[in-house]
Amino acid sequence: MMTAELRARADRFLAPNVRAKLFNPQVRPHWIADTDTFWYRHENAGGARIMVVDAATGAQTPADFDPPAAKSAGPGETLSPDGTSAVFCRAHDLWLRDGATERRLTFDGAQYFAYGVSGEMNLTHVSLQRRGIKLPANALFSPDGSKVFTSRVDERLVADLPLVQHVPDDGSARPVVHHMRFALSGDKHLPVETHCVIDLKSGAVQMCPAGPHVTGMTTCIEKEEAWWSADGGRVFFLDRDRYWQRLTLWEFSTVTGVAREVFSETAATFFDNNVSVAGLPNVRVLDGSGEFIWYSQCSGWGHLYLHDLATGARKRAITAGDWLVRDLLHVDPVARNVEFLASGIDVAANPYHRVLCRIGLDGGELKVLTPEDGDHSLAMPLKRVPRDHIRPAMNLGWYRAPSGRYFVHTHSDLTRVPVSELRRADGSLVATLAVAEVTVPDWRFATPFRTVAADGVTELFGAMWRPSDFDPAKRYKVIDYIYPGPQRGQLPTLMLTDVLGELGRASLPQAFAELGFVVVNIEGRGNPGRSKAFHDTCYGRLEDPGTLADHVAALAQLAARHAWLDTSRVGIMGHSGGGYASVRALLKYPAVFHAAVASSGNHDQRGYSFAWTEKYMGPDADYGAAANPPDVAALQGKLLLATGDMDDNVHPALTLQLAAALIKADKDFEFLPLPNDDHTTVWNGPYFLRRAMEFMLKNLNG
Repeated sequence: MMTAELRARADRFLAPNVRAKLFNPQVRPHWIADTDTFWYRHENAGGARIMVVDAATGAQTPADFDPPAAKSAGPGETLSPDGTSAVFCRAHDLWLRDGATERRLTFDGAQYFAYGVSGEMNLTHVSLQRRGIKLPANALFSPDGSKVFTSRVDERLVADLPLVQHVPDDGSARPVVHHMRFALSGDKHLPVETHCVIDLKSGAVQMCPAGPHVTGMTTCIEKEEAWWSADGGRVFFLDRDRYWQRLTLWEFSTVTGVAREVFSETAATFFDNNVSVAGLPNVRVLDGSGEFIWYSQCSGWGHLYLHDLATGARKRAITAGDWLVRDLLHVDPVARNVEFLASGIDVAANPYHRVLCRIGLDGGELKVLTPEDGDHSLAMPLKRVPRDHIRPAMNLGWYRAPSGRYFVHTHSDLTRVPVSELRRADGSLVATLAVAEVTVPDWRFATPFRTVAADGVTELFGAMWRPSDFDPAKRYKVIDYIYPGPQRGQLPTLMLTDVLGELGRASLPQAFAELGFVVVNIEGRGNPGRSKAFHDTCYGRLEDPGTLADHVAALAQLAARHAWLDTSRVGIMGHSGGGYASVRALLKYPAVFHAAVASSGNHDQRGYSFAWTEKYMGPDADYGAAANPPDVAALQGKLLLATGDMDDNVHPALTLQLAAALIKADKDFEFLPLPNDDHTTVWNGPYFLRRAMEFMLKNLNG
């Protein structure tokens, strides 16, 4: 039974409540002009104050100023480099605001054929409309601010996907139908974009002769896959096919109007230019030296390669080895070196833990700048995909001094608080800036573990969360908290962070553990962060999300190690792909999994975005094999289905279609519709969380 005391114990570990009692999980430096001095927000129970740090000595002093305000952009605006002008979208065209003056830049925009917009299948189209949020115009200013690179998005032939709002926001009784152009797996007509450059002084619009290019869920500029040359005479951009098997670097000259294919690479499965779904592309154009840096997994790992910009020919491998470049952070064209985050260099360490490295563009020894144990996080930009605009934007800062003489990093893992340190360029320590403090009552860290996959060979990594009053003399039922990717994993690398979504992945399992369970998180084969072969396990096999046999094998190994683990009744829970996987586990492994909470699941891949599904299934996929409704006759366990009716990512129809199949098969299940919840709000809702917790208590503990 879910008592008030039990609920209160669980609520302490929900991400917003943890963040309120967590201080200094990461120091984010903001460098003052071009100096080696920075400020950051230092937190304590009494609030936060601004501290100024002299990087040469590490001395910290309270600031006598407020943080400087960022350049202010109006709703829907993209600012010029000097902040004096901006472009924005109005009535399908692109406009310029220069001071208080507005001027129209394009004149032939039309509905579903508009300039500077985000496509309607950006997974948050209706959610943004309901909140009144206008996305910044998809436009990239040239360095001198005289031109913008943008695109015209064509959705005219893309099929409509309606979303019915049963409880309108204005309180009226009549349901509201929202519309979005959304291409599903196998659809003939896809959203595409044609790039162009607009000269802001003359008003001339120069259409790029290459393309149109498949847009997918985000545009080229939203992916941050476009770069201007220093002189503004050329713009470079990336383009991929619908199956993500070909990636091309293009050059478009604003002088001649000619588009040139610089380089193209293909993959037998799918191509990533960063294995993190939130990471920026690991590609840089060095037009000053006539080169570009390319990221490739052709070696079976992920590495950086230097190419000639004129011919596209590869000059040399910058990095090599059985490890992975994660994020290309900084390129110094004068010193001819690069800095990047990498994982897997130390074969004895957790392969998902990152370290900061430096290496020369022309060869030389790899230097690991942060060799301490644990995962090393840095203040660095992330992709601001459209749905991120719903959340308050974080002031992320930048890890590296403008001079390059100093940097700030934070290291931690699942078993200890983060420590933020200031270091010199050679990696030597200047000072410890802050040690995080968590004041949640009865706080408990997770316990990492290693198991072997179902193939009997591959080492897997995971973590478990035990109740704060854990007693090894007792027996505890198990909940598998799953998200199968394969665009990202579920296993956190650290327990405490200032990024709320990541904090939730680490703290939510503890909330359920407080009910008297042991919650596990298992990173099965098929997710990124390790070798290309490890990731490719998912390819063409979305019907086996996260390699469920690996979860079965890991649970058996954990039960053999720990007498206090009771696997006679195992629960599984997840959201989105995790919702799909939770149902799949009940259907395919009924002797192992006995109860599932499945929210917002993509239960039939034929009804989900082509851009995600086709990337991992390929052009010759059997999408029907990855559908849950045809297999519901196998259901034996207890099932709670949930979905928000305003989900513009995974359409609620997919949950309802599964419910219809269960009803037709005369199967008992619980169904929880959540009016006005979208894809991001379900697990933040106290009502849903209470129902999910009660469901697990009832069906696992009795």
